[in-house]
Amino acid sequence: MTTLLVVAASALLVGSADIRATRNYREASQVHFVAESAIAHAMQVVNGPGVVNFQNDVVTPWPTLFGSAALTFGPVGGYAYTVSAVSDPIDPVNWGRFVATATGPEGVRNVVAARVNRSNIPTAAPGAIYLSQDGRTDSTFNGDGFKIDGNDHLYTGGLASPNHPVPGLSTRNDTNTQEAINSLSSGQRDNVLGLGFIAGSPAVPSILTSPVAPSVAQLNQFAADLVARPGVVIINDSSIHGNTTFGTETEPQITYFNNSSGVVLGNGNASGAGIMIVEGDLTIQGSLEFKGLVIVRGRTRVDGTTTDSGNATLYGSLLTNDVNLTVGGSVLVNYSSQALGLANQASGGMALPAPVQLASLIDCSQAVAGTAGCP
Repeated sequence: MTTLLVVAASALLVGSADIRATRNYREASQVHFVAESAIAHAMQVVNGPGVVNFQNDVVTPWPTLFGSAALTFGPVGGYAYTVSAVSDPIDPVNWGRFVATATGPEGVRNVVAARVNRSNIPTAAPGAIYLSQDGRTDSTFNGDGFKIDGNDHLYTGGLASPNHPVPGLSTRNDTNTQEAINSLSSGQRDNVLGLGFIAGSPAVPSILTSPVAPSVAQLNQFAADLVARPGVVIINDSSIHGNTTFGTETEPQITYFNNSSGVVLGNGNASGAGIMIVEGDLTIQGSLEFKGLVIVRGRTRVDGTTTDSGNATLYGSLLTNDVNLTVGGSVLVNYSSQALGLANQASGGMALPAPVQLASLIDCSQAVAGTAGCP
């Protein structure tokens, strides 16, 4: 009888050990997958607005962009993770690392280090016109001589093929999206074309919400990154008249209007290609034809406006921090990936915000401590 009890107890102990070993193996596998998922989460957060400079756009704002507190892993209970961002010591603009630490039941822990770099394919623009304000905006559309089109145009004529449209106008939140829609009269609604447009009486304009597009702070940082690049043409004047050129198709450039009162493009014909950055208000009264990206940083005061009242044609995208957007006169804003390609060539290339891509991934439990980004 004693022998039978010993055998039974031994069997129970062996069975219990097998169960624990199986559970430990499962938890070790799961915590590793949680760490990999954390890397995917970090890349998703970064790739919404895109990256111009990994150090400035990712590492520096990381505490507010992603946060340092542990996040709960929703699909499986009991697991949590944190992610840190580190720039590359040799090329902090284009390269960096995400280091994810995952924890789970019974003290399981896993660290994964991912080396990432900026893609050479820019992030798609959030719209032909994009309002980056989280606060309430005030859009005004005057007359019927304007057209905002999120369909992908060739600045040489016609539509791109294949065609991947973006919204004609996009905002950061549904409140501002609805405000822009309500600012259009029934006769103006078919002037805003692109993704989501539905013809009818009245038409449904292409005005959508892009919550992961750049915030005001991110757009300001993008602009700061760009004006720090070599070869930027700085213009101090607040009023431009006559015939002027701000870059060409063969030599696109970054043009920076740094007067805090903004710039008025008055009488005359202005043209350009590349990237135009305006510190303050942009007012167009004359004729402007531009191919590329326009960033209007806007003033800190609430009454700053972006006003198109002349004869303006833009191929590419217009991103503005202004609270008020006024569109009137004869204005044509066509989204164009071809024109944004010119912008991306400015100042040595790779100028536009771009997603990061995974270059390598390592499980730190299988690496020597202190190597390959592992702690």
